[in-house]
Amino acid sequence: MRPTAVVMNLYYTGLGIARSLGEHGIPVIGLTAQHGIYGNFTRYAKTIFAPDSRNEPEALVEHLLKLGTELGHRSVIFPTRDDDVLLLDRFRQQLEPHFILTIPESPVLQACLSKWETYQWAQKAGVPTPRCWQVNTERDLPGILEEVTYPCVLKPIASYHWRKGGNWTLVGARKAIGIFSREQLIAEYTAISRANEQALLQQMVPGSDDCLIIAACYLDRESRWVAGFNTQKLIQSPEGFGTGCIVQAVDRPELMDRTFQLLHTMRFTGIAEVEYKWDAGQNDYQLIEINPRPWDQHRLGRGCGTDLVYLAYCEHAGLPIPVVRNRPAKEKWIADDTFILTALRLLLKRDPKLRTLFSSARGRRIYGIWSAKDPLPSLLYFMLRFFPDLMRTGWQFVRSLLKRKTASQSPAMQTKLAYENQLGRGKSHV
Repeated sequence: MRPTAVVMNLYYTGLGIARSLGEHGIPVIGLTAQHGIYGNFTRYAKTIFAPDSRNEPEALVEHLLKLGTELGHRSVIFPTRDDDVLLLDRFRQQLEPHFILTIPESPVLQACLSKWETYQWAQKAGVPTPRCWQVNTERDLPGILEEVTYPCVLKPIASYHWRKGGNWTLVGARKAIGIFSREQLIAEYTAISRANEQALLQQMVPGSDDCLIIAACYLDRESRWVAGFNTQKLIQSPEGFGTGCIVQAVDRPELMDRTFQLLHTMRFTGIAEVEYKWDAGQNDYQLIEINPRPWDQHRLGRGCGTDLVYLAYCEHAGLPIPVVRNRPAKEKWIADDTFILTALRLLLKRDPKLRTLFSSARGRRIYGIWSAKDPLPSLLYFMLRFFPDLMRTGWQFVRSLLKRKTASQSPAMQTKLAYENQLGRGKSHV
């Protein structure tokens, strides 16, 4: 009997894992803390409501231990967010009797999650990377200000630092912040330090979003290369420092040797998404970060003959690792809901980038939510949650416009506008 796979959360990443394994007939349990999430409706997983790893880690561990006892065998568990990875790492000893963890050993994992440690490992492995500076407290800023060049990027040392508790609001719901002057750096650091004093400054690699290339791969438990493929971001939302909205599979074999060199030096094991950005000035790719787990667009590997999730499951479940037969990259991955919202926003603004959005989506496509073989997640989510929320937002927008129009037509507002017009013409009004 093949062991059960447990997927932590059923957003894009988790839904994709459930589909990858469910299509092979592997029993899948999907953990979810949210009602109405699209992944809850997939036919490829049994959905179980559980506490959230970010907000209730101890309660989730208790839930997992109970689930592991009920299943009666060690299940293969897949994280889908940094919070999940941290929970598995923190409670390894309690969880390992019940679950097989698909994450690297703790020191390697922490080195991947820390952008500063990743930078140091890249230097050791001889992999090109933008220069970085670590800010621990405000006292570090004066020395760094003497060295840093602009533009640069202000980031958390680890992504999850800015997502804890109310930190996401304090940092303005931004993953990273473009910095273009000394004054802006001081102001932005002062703002984000309320969330976490530790931060990373990284030289900004010039270029648009389509310069971002991913080397996705799987290294076995001996840190040996098993398989990999490449993707390219075409559209991010928000632009510049967002998440992928349209991502396509590409062939960039020149990135694979340096990716293996870096990960093998670290003694990495498991699934990795390694992000690079093409630097035209240096005529080379610069390492940006390492993501030590499955990510949103991992399903693109299936079209390339490289299903990393299935490879990971087979090795951890003690099954023969299937032979990898690479195929030319053809597909594009689209985040359905984000695509719709982005298109509507550009349409309302009459932004010419709307044409670019639709032209970028042309070609052979797969979607984050929609699947002809598994239609319920898309149908129920858009019908019961997405479109009702969109309509409420649209109605609130219309009401605000009507209120502004009504206010502008009031006698008091007319008098004020007349006064301002006269002032603008250099006249006085008594």
